[in-house]
Amino acid sequence: MVSKAYLLSVFSIWHIQNIVLAGIILLILGLLVYMLSYMYFKSVYDKKFDKWSLISDLLIRKAVFYDDEEESEGDSAIPVTARAEKLMDNKHFRKLLINEIMSAKRSITGISADNLKHLYVQLGLDKYALGNLSSGRWYIRAKAIQELTIMSMHEFVDQLCLYADDKNDLVRMEAQSALIQFNGFDGLHFLDTVTYPISNWQQIKLLQQLSHLPPANIDMTQWFKSDNSSVIIFTLKLARIYQRFDLYYDIVSCLDHPDPLVRYEAIHCLNEIYTDETSDDFISRFLGEILKNQLAMIKVMETVGTEKDVLFLLDLLNHENDEIKIGAARALVQSNKDGMVSLEKYSKESNDSINEIVMHIKGEVAA
Repeated sequence: MVSKAYLLSVFSIWHIQNIVLAGIILLILGLLVYMLSYMYFKSVYDKKFDKWSLISDLLIRKAVFYDDEEESEGDSAIPVTARAEKLMDNKHFRKLLINEIMSAKRSITGISADNLKHLYVQLGLDKYALGNLSSGRWYIRAKAIQELTIMSMHEFVDQLCLYADDKNDLVRMEAQSALIQFNGFDGLHFLDTVTYPISNWQQIKLLQQLSHLPPANIDMTQWFKSDNSSVIIFTLKLARIYQRFDLYYDIVSCLDHPDPLVRYEAIHCLNEIYTDETSDDFISRFLGEILKNQLAMIKVMETVGTEKDVLFLLDLLNHENDEIKIGAARALVQSNKDGMVSLEKYSKESNDSINEIVMHIKGEVAA
């Protein structure tokens, strides 16, 4: 006979299997309902999005090709349908429309671009952007600044100034770029007060923006005294690129800055802006410098070195660091017409390592 315990065990296993099977069926049904619901709502949204895109495209086309011949001042309203005006209360439609307007504004100029700005203001989209400037979310602030910049809303430049030293780096970058976009070289006056570092990438972007503008002889002396090392580094780059020889002594003063990165940039700058005193300024500070900056000084002396520096460069051939030895030999040859003669003469009185350096430099000259 089958025991009662065995029957209970079989029943329990069967009961558990049924529960698991029911659970799987419910899960499958749930997934099916979810997928059907998702497909339905996506279909509804896609249809709505397509209609919005059509309305948005129509508005932009009207603005781009709008030509009001009756109004001499050109400030009459661009025709907007009642449906489009009603949709302005929908934040999703506004986002779509703003993105489309910005995209169009980037690619056109002249009257059509002015008309797009006209439409943007007419629909009150600038007010939403201004409101977003005070958002607690950094990406919304950054997007608002970018939006006002692309739409050429110069009248809000004072508000954008407030974000040039924002705690978020991307917000700062957008605001600083906006100031250059609106005010050109005068927009650099955010350097007077900025406390956060200006990244290397941001410096490259700002210099690229400025490269499209006519050079301006702005006063940069106060920026050399900034407590923000990145401001001084950026100022040194400006001085070098725009050949500001009038700032020579301000540049030399940076050779004594406590930040080695500032000193390195100053050395690099003096490769372009130098006088007969430059090599002396290097030599007097050489022993107190870090290796990277010492090598940079020697490299620059290929350009700024003179005959009076021969003894200094020859003395460096006895340095313990091979990079400095090779750099000094190269600077000696590059900066003096009799540099190779002096180098060969010195090598005859020195050890084999100097002879190897001489052969190396000769190979470079021959190449």
